[in-house]
Parts: sequence; C-alpha cells; structure tokens
Amino acid sequence: MKRTWLLINKCLCLASVLCMFTTGCKKLVQVDEPDDSLTTSAVFSNDSLAQAAVTGLYIKIMTNSRFFLNGGMSLYPGLSADELQRTFTLTAEDQFFNNAINTNNTLIYVNLWKAAYAYIYQCNVCLEGLNKSNSVSNGLKKQLQGEVLFVRALCYFYLVNCYGAVPLALSTNADVNAMLPRKSVEEVYKQIEGDLLAANDALLSDKPSTTPTKFATQALLARVYLYMKNWGKAAEMASAVIDSRQFSLEGDLADVFKKDGKETIFQWAPVIDRINSAEGFIFVPSSQSVRPTYMLTKELLNSFEVGDLRRSKWVNSLAIGGVTYYYPYKFRIFTSSTSPQEYNVVLRLAEQYLIRAEAQAQQNNISNAIIDINSIRTRAGLPVFSTTVSKDECLQKIEQERRIELFAEWGHRWFDLKRTNRANSVLGSKGSSWTTEDQLYPIPLTELEVAPNLKQNPGYE
Repeated sequence: MKRTWLLINKCLCLASVLCMFTTGCKKLVQVDEPDDSLTTSAVFSNDSLAQAAVTGLYIKIMTNSRFFLNGGMSLYPGLSADELQRTFTLTAEDQFFNNAINTNNTLIYVNLWKAAYAYIYQCNVCLEGLNKSNSVSNGLKKQLQGEVLFVRALCYFYLVNCYGAVPLALSTNADVNAMLPRKSVEEVYKQIEGDLLAANDALLSDKPSTTPTKFATQALLARVYLYMKNWGKAAEMASAVIDSRQFSLEGDLADVFKKDGKETIFQWAPVIDRINSAEGFIFVPSSQSVRPTYMLTKELLNSFEVGDLRRSKWVNSLAIGGVTYYYPYKFRIFTSSTSPQEYNVVLRLAEQYLIRAEAQAQQNNISNAIIDINSIRTRAGLPVFSTTVSKDECLQKIEQERRIELFAEWGHRWFDLKRTNRANSVLGSKGSSWTTEDQLYPIPLTELEVAPNLKQNPGYE
C-alpha cells in the first residue's frame, strides 16, 4: 500500500507540472504558459515519466467525487431525468431536479465544465509531449497516445450531451483557445469519432480493465454511432466487443460492479483512501441511522416489472423516521478501510447488447434485436419477449430495458430521452416549469464573461 501511494504522489506531482494552470484558470482554456519551457519535454524524457504523466491524468479524474468523470455524470443527469431526487434541500442540486438551472450554478461550472476542460487540456499536453518526444519507446508512445485520445473523446461525449455545441480545444495554445467559438454538435461528434478511431488503431486488446483498450474504444464508438444514428456502425462496434468473448454477463447481479466483474470493459481504480466507487460514496448511506442523500423516484420504482432481480439486487431501502427511502445499490460500499472492491465502472457489456439491439431494430432486424434484449432479461430473471413484435414495440421495449438496466449510471436515462425526442413528453410531467430548452445545461456565466466568442444556450439568456 505504501508503494502505491508513493506512485500516486509521484504521478500527482507530474500532473501538477503538466496542468499547473487548471486550478487558477479564469478563462475557458486560456492559460499562462509554464514558466519553464523545458518542463513538458523533461516529463516525457523516458518511458517511466511518460507513463506516470498519463497515470497522473487518471488520478486527477478520480480525485474528487461528484465531478465530471467520477460520479458527476451519474448524479446530475440522474436528477435532471426521472431517476433521482434529493431527500433534503440543497439549492444547487435541486435546480437539476427542477430543470431550472441558473447560469451561475457552481456545480455547472466547477464540477462539470471546468473539470472537463481541465482534463481535456491535460490530454492535449500529453499528446503534444508524446508527439515531440524522441525518448519514449515507440510501443509505449503509441499506447499512451491511444489512451489519452480515448479520454479526450470521453470528455467531449459528455460535454456535447450536456451542453450541446461546445468549443473544441485541441491544443495547448493559449491564444487560440481563448477565442474558441462553439462548434456544432455534428462537428464535435466528428472529432469524437476521429479520436476514437485513432485510439482504436493505437491500443492493444490484452490490457487490464483499468486501462483503456481496443475493446473500450469499440464500446464507446458503438455508443457514439448509436447517438449519431449510424445504425450499421453501432451494431458493428457492439458486435466486435460482444463477439470477442473477452467479457460475459455476470450470472449474479450482485457481482456486476465488483472490481473483478466479468462484464466490465473499462474502469478506473480509486485513488482516495477509504473510498471505493464515487457512486457508492454518493448513494449509499453512511450508516443505518442516516437517511440516504438521494432516493429513487416513484416513477422509476414503479417501472420495474414484478420479479425483476434488478429491483431486489440493485435497489436498497432504509426506514428513517417512519419514511422508507429507496436508493441505488449497484455499488454497495460507502467507505472501507480495506483494499477497494469496487472501481469506477465506465463501460460494461450489458450496454453493448442494448446498443446492438437498438441498432438492429432501427434496421428492421427485429428478431436479432429481441434476442439481444432477452439476454439482458434472462439475467434479470424475467420472461423472454416474442420475436414477432413490431419495430415500434421493439424500440419501446429497448427503451424500457435501458431505463432499468442502466439507471443511476452515467446519465444514460437523461441522454436517452433527449436523443429519442422523448424528453418533452416524459419530463414535462415533472413540473410546470419544464421547457424544451431545459434539455441542455446552461453555459456557465463565468465562462461567458471571459470568453468573447461563447454564446449562451437558448432559454438561459
């Protein structure tokens, strides 16, 4: 354990050298250049330091829970959709649940936007350092470049789904970045696709699940193509992951989110003492005498079919003061003094079956789509569907299965409702304040005040 923390401290020191600006940055991505122009070249002067620099990026991502890539995408979009609600008032988070977010909401700026661009900038520093280095071995350089491209693509995927059109910062040039306008959603997706295809060419398949691999890029590409409505490519990428037989659906739902889970495609290891997964720390009560901070909505609880094992395995309850609170229990550890047993699961196999099912249904291959859906239902202890349903019925079943299988997980429900044009009809019932513009989060006011070419999303002017 002592050696692990020494490595973490070393990586954090390198990370601070690479992104010394991120804590004090006042503009979108306009930052001061490092005082020592040789700093980054020194960091990428050998294999060990280059590896530590990229590991420092992962540590930075995992350092704070409720942030962009560490619990934040499960929490805030879950509140915005019809999955989660707080058990007591906190104005900044209640704005997500009420779909009435102020442009000066600190969470929108610090936990999401600022964090995302800090990670992206560090990705760009790593890419430029690796490209310029003649001292890092070719094999490692290629692997690290692929890993960093994967992370940058992941960041832009969530940015574009939260905010819509966003600036594409692809370098460390402060003057250029300070003047970046918002790029269209289509342009952002094109960049995501390009980064992932390049990562797919660079990465290996035989790495541990805590490292981005070729399978991780294919899994994320499958999702990206689904969102782009490129049904053929979505099915192709999902099939590449499924047919590799490197992953399998867990027989026991209680094992899905364990660190050695058989269906985990990619996960980040925790770095903070006593904390396993951010979701466990966020959703699981600290003791049996303390009510959970977040509970599942009645709408979600009522959507489970009778006999669904996901209801008994992934939902837990606690009675406090005569009130029963139901909360997510996919991750089960609040804190622990022992070695972590749950990691930050980013991609898993069940989603790939549902992606392929939807892509096949959209291509009128209903029979195969139902077979994939039934793989998920069988694991959940539910009866299988007939393959003789219509296309519309099949798509409805897929929406329902995604809702239950992926609840409180990486914003899937929120993004699904938006991409399928179902947000207005489903979320309009949450309250009279709902408008179509609420499907996007506001660009933080802090950014608009310092970035001259940034424009606000409609409805927040």
